[in-house]
Amino acid sequence: MEVSGKVTSTSKTNFNLYCIPCDTDGLNEPAHAFCQDCQEHLCKSCFQHHRRSRPSRNHVLLEKDAMPTQQTSVDDINSDVTNDNCTNHRDKPLEFFCNNHKTVACYVCVTLEHKQCKVDYIPEVSGNVSDELMDLNKKIEVLVKKSEYNIIKAAAATKQLEKSHGKVIEDIQLFRKEINDRLDQMESIIIKEAETVINTAKYKLKNIKDAYEKIAEEVKRSQSFLNDLNKTNKQNKLFIEMKNITPRIMTLENEEIQVVKDNMTYDDIQFDRNENILNQLKSENNFGKILTFGKPSADTELCVTYERSINVKFPTDVERSDVTGTVMISVTQMIVADFNNEKIKMIKIDTGTLVSEKTLSSGPIDVIKLPQNKLAVALLDENCIQILTYTDTSLSLNRRIDVGEMCYCVGYCQGNLVVGCLSIHGKLVILDLDGKIKQVFDTPRLFDGPEKIFISSDEKSLFVSDYISKEHSKCIKIDLQGNVVQRFHDQGCKWPKGIQEMEDGTLLVCFYKSHKIVRLSSSFKTCEIKGLEEININYPQTVTYSKINHKLYVSCSSEQRCGLNDTIKVFNVR
Repeated sequence: MEVSGKVTSTSKTNFNLYCIPCDTDGLNEPAHAFCQDCQEHLCKSCFQHHRRSRPSRNHVLLEKDAMPTQQTSVDDINSDVTNDNCTNHRDKPLEFFCNNHKTVACYVCVTLEHKQCKVDYIPEVSGNVSDELMDLNKKIEVLVKKSEYNIIKAAAATKQLEKSHGKVIEDIQLFRKEINDRLDQMESIIIKEAETVINTAKYKLKNIKDAYEKIAEEVKRSQSFLNDLNKTNKQNKLFIEMKNITPRIMTLENEEIQVVKDNMTYDDIQFDRNENILNQLKSENNFGKILTFGKPSADTELCVTYERSINVKFPTDVERSDVTGTVMISVTQMIVADFNNEKIKMIKIDTGTLVSEKTLSSGPIDVIKLPQNKLAVALLDENCIQILTYTDTSLSLNRRIDVGEMCYCVGYCQGNLVVGCLSIHGKLVILDLDGKIKQVFDTPRLFDGPEKIFISSDEKSLFVSDYISKEHSKCIKIDLQGNVVQRFHDQGCKWPKGIQEMEDGTLLVCFYKSHKIVRLSSSFKTCEIKGLEEININYPQTVTYSKINHKLYVSCSSEQRCGLNDTIKVFNVR
């Protein structure tokens, strides 16, 4: 029995030309037209839908009389796409690409979900992907190389972490040993003190005992002699002896008083515990801290490009300039300490012109900015800090703070001045703005000759460049209790001077005799900086950074064999 309507694919051979889309659905319909773009024969129904559908409405359609008479098989047409079916309509092949949603779709998806989108028919556009494929392959190659590089870095980082773990355990145990050793030392001292007190008391008590035994023996003899005279009724003799013995008794009484006075001691001793030690241990929740150091600084190179140079010698100068200190007071103005000309100068950075200057009583070795438009200047030869006041156009002397030792550098931290001094050995002196000394860091060999001080942005650490000889050239990071946190020492880096903290927490350090600037991470590991190697930086002494316009200012010598810093080089940082 025959059933009306569309017939199944078993009757495909009844037609010379049949509809390809219907054949894909397992149906057999006679061809009514042909689409040149899709290279498919269409039945009447599919032909009408092809004309209305957005993806195919602009296709070139041939009526029945003009359509090709050769049938193209479904397998030939869809050989590229029949293996990839839609995830939403599993029996439909992926034949279209939506440019709006950047996704491939089947005919049903395009009809239902992408009516307003720009859709390409994949067989039409798949032949023009060579450029896109080339770009994609390049991206893949870059990603593969980055992945391989990061795999190597991850392996190296893992190895470093394992090494660091061993070092951390070693440091913890060493710290515990140092605490134990210190407690043993403190215990030994207090025990010796107790023994000294006991022995001294025993010695004094023996003196009293010996003295009283002698007095008692002599008094008893006199008493016995007087009693014998009295018993034998020798009154005259008794009277005379009494008168002779009386002064001696008075002398012995005085000796007894003096013996007690000279040998006063304690009846008892006790141990008074220093509860602060125990309270400190109780108040501290941690034995210490495990510091973690990320590597954004090491992973991200710092690039600088040379912009220009500023000559800081002006017509009013008698000697050649020697810039020993610099500090920004605004994005456009800088304060310069000129040691040779014994001046503090205010210069306009963009033009390199002199705004104001103040001659001092001796050469300034360092300068920093204080609150309320004040400057602190270290005067090396006068063992003091000179305070100045500045406006946008002028400089004026304010007052002096006597330090009493050679002042090589100065910093400002939490309302106090931090002054690097050198007498017998290097030290840091912390004093308030009235000159009252609050603390001194002078542990032997902590410093040899502090050259420059920089205070961290969080005001919890001090960075000190320290130099006295080639063997003792180092940079030190210490906390506000004077404890060393990190050290940097490198035979290739000689005579550290200016230090500057960057936005990412890395440090730039001038190495005067090595003619270079080194970038250090927060853990004092060298990390990458590019651009400076292209510029001659002779005897760099100070480095200043402006976070506002991302510019770096380095004082150096204009001549290769001259140690006078008469030039400030300006760099752009990125």
